[in-house]
Amino acid sequence: MPPTVDNKEQGIHSLPAELICAIFSLIHASRSSPDEKPAALSPVHILNRVCRLWREISQDLPELWTDIRIFHCRTGLPEMLDQYIRRSSSLQLDILLDIPLDVAGKQFVGFWAIILKLWSVAYRWRTLCIITTANNFAHIQANIGCKMVPRLESLQLRVSHAVPSGEIPPSISFSSMSALKSLVLHGIALQNSEVSSFVDQLERLDVNATSTVILLQLAEQFETLSPETQAISRLRYLSLRGSLPPLGVAADSAIKSYTSSLTSLYLGNFDRGDIHALCDVLSASALKELSLDDLSGSCWDDFTGALSVRTIEFPSLRTLKLARIRGYTMHGPGYLAVAFPFLERLSLLHVDCSTFLSSLSKADPIFWPRLNNLTVDNANYRTLRSVVEARSALGCPLASLEVDTPKIIDSSSLHWLQNHVSLKRNLRAA
Repeated sequence: MPPTVDNKEQGIHSLPAELICAIFSLIHASRSSPDEKPAALSPVHILNRVCRLWREISQDLPELWTDIRIFHCRTGLPEMLDQYIRRSSSLQLDILLDIPLDVAGKQFVGFWAIILKLWSVAYRWRTLCIITTANNFAHIQANIGCKMVPRLESLQLRVSHAVPSGEIPPSISFSSMSALKSLVLHGIALQNSEVSSFVDQLERLDVNATSTVILLQLAEQFETLSPETQAISRLRYLSLRGSLPPLGVAADSAIKSYTSSLTSLYLGNFDRGDIHALCDVLSASALKELSLDDLSGSCWDDFTGALSVRTIEFPSLRTLKLARIRGYTMHGPGYLAVAFPFLERLSLLHVDCSTFLSSLSKADPIFWPRLNNLTVDNANYRTLRSVVEARSALGCPLASLEVDTPKIIDSSSLHWLQNHVSLKRNLRAA
């Protein structure tokens, strides 16, 4: 998944150019008499006037300075950051720091000045996203004390390069995160974090193998809450990559309780043992979206076997996304149709599924009568046409298709699809 900033863009750079031009035109018109004939101005003079007017406007709009994005450590950036902090008044800040390489020499001086300035206003953070190397994180870990971030709603920490196996991952300390709703940890841990301060507020958790222990910490802390608080678990989105921490019977129960209200679950790059454990501990009753990515064929066999042996059902599931199921050919969807009876959206990317698609055309039984959206790559347009035709005849039409553009295009089938279904060709060709 690409890194994302959770907040809606509000910075100066987010204003459309047309809006800026309109603002300056209106201001200029308001300062000119109706019969005044505009004098010819040089481009430099116009640019200077626009810049002056923009400075006047922006000084009175502190919300334009709350979105801070840093992609380098060049000279002058700390001073510019000072201006952003000052002009944003006391408003909350949305911060993105994306420096994916180790910094050294003069760059390190600039990097450290930026870190000190950002941490000096930690009490104003609304969202914080840091993407940098393990070494850069280690410098922060060693030299910055635990900061209180009482207004922080979204925390995203990503190590830009994988930490070698066997090495201790970096960590960062924060406290008083009582407003935290979204937590993303990739290759890093929270050191001495007070999970009790946000366990009953967290709505989104995204962690990889290095950081999955936080899930166990949260679940165990959730178990200690009062019954009234436990009844309203707010965790809705969970993304796990890699492996689970060792679990005991008590931990199984805690995680099952903590994830009981999940509506979206993403699982990626798991081995066979962890898939079995996940099927035991994760609750599926409220789940609306399930994504499985980067699994081996044997791991997929274990997952589907767990579905059939345990007769696990997902009565609320509406969206299923499968990607990169390695070394496996998908056949009929019978086992999936039983587990996900009310599916509406199906995505198959980098999956060998030609036989699987053909089975969607069958009349007896009709698989997923509510299916209305299909996303697939490497698919034959003629096969897709057959699926659309058959399901329309059966009274279970597809409303939309999302496909890639293959090297060889069946123009006739493509034209037919464009006339009979909403077709999007915005996937990258494999």
